Amino acid sequence: MKLAVTERLVSLDIFRGLTIGAMILVNNLRTWSDAPRFRQLVHAQWSGCTLADLIFPFFVFIVGVTTVISLDRRLQKGESRPRLYKAILIRAAVLFFLGLVTGSWFIVGWLFQSLCPPVVTQKSIWAIFLSPPTDTNVWFFSLANLRIMGILQRIALVYLAVAILVIHTRWRLQAILAGALLLLYWGLMSLPGFELQPGKDLGAFIDRAVLGEAHMWRTWDPESLLGTLPAIATGLAGALTGHWLRSQRDGPRKLIGLLGSGVLCIVVGWVWGLVFPLNKFLWTSSYAVYTAGFALIFLGFWYWLVDLRRFGGIWLKPAIWLGMNPLLAYCGSQILFIALHTLYIGTVTQHTHLIAVISQALFGVNWDIIGQTAWLDPHWPAMVWALLCLSFWTLLTGLFYRQRIFLKI
Repeated sequence: MKLAVTERLVSLDIFRGLTIGAMILVNNLRTWSDAPRFRQLVHAQWSGCTLADLIFPFFVFIVGVTTVISLDRRLQKGESRPRLYKAILIRAAVLFFLGLVTGSWFIVGWLFQSLCPPVVTQKSIWAIFLSPPTDTNVWFFSLANLRIMGILQRIALVYLAVAILVIHTRWRLQAILAGALLLLYWGLMSLPGFELQPGKDLGAFIDRAVLGEAHMWRTWDPESLLGTLPAIATGLAGALTGHWLRSQRDGPRKLIGLLGSGVLCIVVGWVWGLVFPLNKFLWTSSYAVYTAGFALIFLGFWYWLVDLRRFGGIWLKPAIWLGMNPLLAYCGSQILFIALHTLYIGTVTQHTHLIAVISQALFGVNWDIIGQTAWLDPHWPAMVWALLCLSFWTLLTGLFYRQRIFLKI
């Protein structure tokens, strides 16, 4: 069976939707930071790779696939390159700004803290916007401690680089550049004088010199400037996949290519990880290859099931809803998370945060209503809360989908 290159890939929407859903689930498990959690839904403490560690590279991989599909269609319509450049730059800038607003919690966090200050301070809200109060040790969101890099910021930079390369180069050169970036990063991170430890690697050194420690996550940043290089390689892996899916090959051959490449990447990434460990925080070259392999297999499965076998149903709708409105789900869930942990009921000196009010109402003394003592283990209310958050954003995107409202850049 041959899939027309102009036909929409529903499998890609499902892939994106499931990735968004997994992100919401994992992020909201953090509500109970001291509670035992499900091991595969927590990021590895340093080196290693859990299911949670696949989510971010899946996002970046999807960006590469969709960039090729989108730009190819616009070029086929005869759109001029200056107009494409303008659209690419605007989209990258908006993504980066949204990262500062929601991902870095800066503007949203500052607004919420203006309504509900964590402690009494003499500074006005506008003074706090520029710099945090010095008369308290409590964290305040301000321009002086704005975290510059983040998830959406990295995605913006990857998109910018991949989009420009897709316009100006063919797939063979893109493959060569992806491999060159991974080898270059491996060489740079192996330079003497640096270690693959938190805050001791070359990426952290560059971030402290360029961004300043006040504008980083900690003394190091998991979305480092240098770490964007292998992330671009992940985006290029997605771009190569997009070229493959846009080709005139028949569906079964495309499927074999996706699955075969996926298995090869997993093996190569795992072997490479023996000398350059799998590490999400550093986005090591082995991690980039390893996670791209899983992305290929995951996409291949849905491509076979939905686009080739034409298997669908109501049970796939939630993933499609999320996949068609990823910005709404991601940014909205981030804003809600900040609100619940920043806004409170009471006074500045004596208050209870909204998340505590909700958790007490849902998981207080009446939580174990079925008499099963195992439910008292704190990782269960954490999971139930995460599932409630996921359900809320799934239903909301479903409502938007029904009204044909899609938040796009």
